[in-house]
Amino acid sequence: MLTLLRERAFRRLWLSYSASAAATGMMPTALTLAVLDASAGLSALGLVLGARTLGFVIGSLPGGVIADRYPRAAVLTVSSAVRGGATAVVGLWADLPLLAVCAAICCAGAGEGTFRSAYQALVAELVDEDRLHQANAATTLSLRIWLVGGPTAAVALYTQFGRGASLTIAAALWLGSALLTVTVPAGRPSPPPAGARANALAEFREGLAEARRHRWFLAGITALVFWLALGEAAKYVMLPVVSQQRFGSNALIGAALGAYSCGAIAGALLMSRWRPRRVGVPAMVMLGCYGLVPLSLAHASHSWTIIAACALGGVGIEVFNIPWFTAIQREVPAGLQARISSLDFLVSYGMSPVGFAVIPVAVGALGATAVLDAAGLLVIGSALAALLVPGTTRFSDPRAGEVGTPEPQAGKAGAGSG
Repeated sequence: MLTLLRERAFRRLWLSYSASAAATGMMPTALTLAVLDASAGLSALGLVLGARTLGFVIGSLPGGVIADRYPRAAVLTVSSAVRGGATAVVGLWADLPLLAVCAAICCAGAGEGTFRSAYQALVAELVDEDRLHQANAATTLSLRIWLVGGPTAAVALYTQFGRGASLTIAAALWLGSALLTVTVPAGRPSPPPAGARANALAEFREGLAEARRHRWFLAGITALVFWLALGEAAKYVMLPVVSQQRFGSNALIGAALGAYSCGAIAGALLMSRWRPRRVGVPAMVMLGCYGLVPLSLAHASHSWTIIAACALGGVGIEVFNIPWFTAIQREVPAGLQARISSLDFLVSYGMSPVGFAVIPVAVGALGATAVLDAAGLLVIGSALAALLVPGTTRFSDPRAGEVGTPEPQAGKAGAGSG
């Protein structure tokens, strides 16, 4: 991983991503502090945070098409500049109407949705296939560090300089990310020219068709839906309740979330060195281990059990994420990678709000223990069941000659490399 970071093109791309990750880590906390400090109330905060989520959804689907149609380095530059400019408007003008704030934050969210899918595809343009694993580990490590450091930095800036400072610094980081322009070396795989493309709707349907061709991708996405809508949502909804009602304080919240972040960093470091032969097996098993989090919330009588489950869940998500991203970059043709990544990120971002809406209602109707047990068992079961789908044990389409499997598609970059 360190050797890869010595290469100028990837180092600039990674620094651009790291600046973006720092701003992304700061954004939710900075928005919360700014809105509440303006005495706008919780309803206004909900609208602003919802506008960011809406923007991400709006940007993700066309963002994948855009990043497969135009040079991805340019897409990254424009998306970061949009996020930086929109956030600067909110940070520098304190008396903006709520509608204007929501519109600006929606634009920032749309830029984020476009940036993510373009970045994943651009990594595959810059890095050889045998080093994609390390490149994704470096990306994930940066993200996890800033998801911890970003909120801390936002609170510190708010304390020292007031409500607009953290948003303004986040805007500056995104603008800095836009300035770190990357040049793709000649001869690297890249999308076909824009002139050779069909209309945008046809290109989107082409991406959906490509996703359906990879059974391991559909199996993994299904497991992620359960992970996000049940496991992750149950953690965030029920952890404060369990901490206060069962253990009498809020201390468990910080300890459990900190353990999760530390586990994720440890998982990224582990995967930077470890490349198992059947990579899908540890990936899906460890993704399923996240089911221990809601199960521990349902039954643990000692706080360390919940903390340990969260730490293991953090390790597990990165044991899954890194080979998952690598597989998309390896198995999907270069001209379709951003569209497939946009579907992946849309599911990843879109399922959490569904879980946040459903979990409290289910707890009120069925009781916390029943809901947490069901969530934990479904997370574990969906991840293990995915291993029964052909190709999932390797995150790779079955190779030609394997019994009962189709021939790989002609012209597919890296197909069947296993």
